[in-house]
Amino acid sequence: MTTATSTPTPPARPRRTPRHAARRGLALLVGLALVLPLGATASARPRVPVHPGASVVTVDRMTLSSGADAARTVVPVAATTAAATATVTVDTSRRGQVWRGVGAALTDAAVVQLGGNETATRLLFDRARADGARLDWVRLPLSSTDFSTRLWTWGWDGRRVTPPAEARRAVDYLLTRALPLNPDLEVVVAPWSAPASMKDSRSLRGGSLLVGAEASYASMLVAQAAWLRERGVPVSALSIVNEPGHASDYTTMRMSDEQLARVAAAVAPRLRALGVDLWAVDHNWSDRARVDAVLAQAPGAHAAAAFHCYGGTPDQMAGLAVPSILTECTGTTDSRWGTFRWDSANLVVRSVRAGSGGLMFWNAALSTTPGVGLDAGSRWGCKTCRGVLAVAPDRTVTTGPEHAVLAQLARAARPGAVSVTSSATSWSVWSSAFLRPDGTVGVYGYNDSGQTQLVRVVVGGTTSQTYAVEAGAVFTWEGTVA
Repeated sequence: MTTATSTPTPPARPRRTPRHAARRGLALLVGLALVLPLGATASARPRVPVHPGASVVTVDRMTLSSGADAARTVVPVAATTAAATATVTVDTSRRGQVWRGVGAALTDAAVVQLGGNETATRLLFDRARADGARLDWVRLPLSSTDFSTRLWTWGWDGRRVTPPAEARRAVDYLLTRALPLNPDLEVVVAPWSAPASMKDSRSLRGGSLLVGAEASYASMLVAQAAWLRERGVPVSALSIVNEPGHASDYTTMRMSDEQLARVAAAVAPRLRALGVDLWAVDHNWSDRARVDAVLAQAPGAHAAAAFHCYGGTPDQMAGLAVPSILTECTGTTDSRWGTFRWDSANLVVRSVRAGSGGLMFWNAALSTTPGVGLDAGSRWGCKTCRGVLAVAPDRTVTTGPEHAVLAQLARAARPGAVSVTSSATSWSVWSSAFLRPDGTVGVYGYNDSGQTQLVRVVVGGTTSQTYAVEAGAVFTWEGTVA
């Protein structure tokens, strides 16, 4: 019997819009939830407590997210006595990067759909909800985006910042709705543009940061982070600008590598004093060379590098001098089955193997009505982007396939876990595994075959029960090491 360890290579997913053409034994307490398995190959060994000893599996459980039936998401699955057709083996001695968590962006459009909608909010943030995504992170724009009905940035007089109504609404939602459900929630902030007065276009739409505006822009970023933290927003990280290589007819801004490094050197020590990390570049996998250049030009300034999925391949994150994290990707018109396959291969398995420490999707929620919440003045803003949640005019909520991916991954990999290696005896079962701070193990997996696979998990020579994983489903297995 051969062991399948190759990297899955499903076809490319649809891009967001034409503007993105260049970017888009051991005792085990077991839980299995259908999700794409992750495989880590790094050899670094962060310290994670593991309880020694040898025993037998005392508890097994499984949950499944069906690729064919959207109503069956994070549902328990009973074990079977049938013989396994695929075995996932986890090696907790081979450890990789620390996992930071999962999240989504709180755009203006998302705030409108989530505001006053308790069901939607709980589906995202309630850690006790059986079918919830259990988000660990929120990505908070510091300006308008293509999912804003009005162009805006924060006011800046050279000393103080003034947030507009849109920013205050997002802050209010975080403080009164999201944080009460998950007090450990973390926030990463990023502007899509500096104020128009700092740009060569003199507009929020497109253009570049003016040479010479770097010092003022840096001070504004620090003031924004300070304002938010003073009011209880748990800002843990900041990127200097979203997609610095992209300018379009909505709120966007280009910055050169030299400008990014200059601003980074100016903000990093002040952000550290606030307890905020600086993340580098925040653009596509294909921008790896830019990440290397900025890290080299601003040594010691960055705690991580942020990547998007719209160009290049996950493997381009490998070998960075700092940790990496995926801060943006979106589904469009692809099917649930196709989304599970592409996301599992590229955003989980291959990305974790390349060193990614987290996954965030784009809009946390969008309206089911086309065009609602978008920048009407933009031709090239994303018209087909799909939210993690879809909210109908009557406020009913539907979970998208990205919600299932996040929900399963959140169950397999909790913040503070480290990636560990995993492999499967079937080429059609893709897997990744994590060793959590409490000593438990989580596996995220995906069944790429056209038929049901009977899956079992082996950790430290101890074998779990066997579970029927239907074709196209994602699953998560987790167990306590005693």
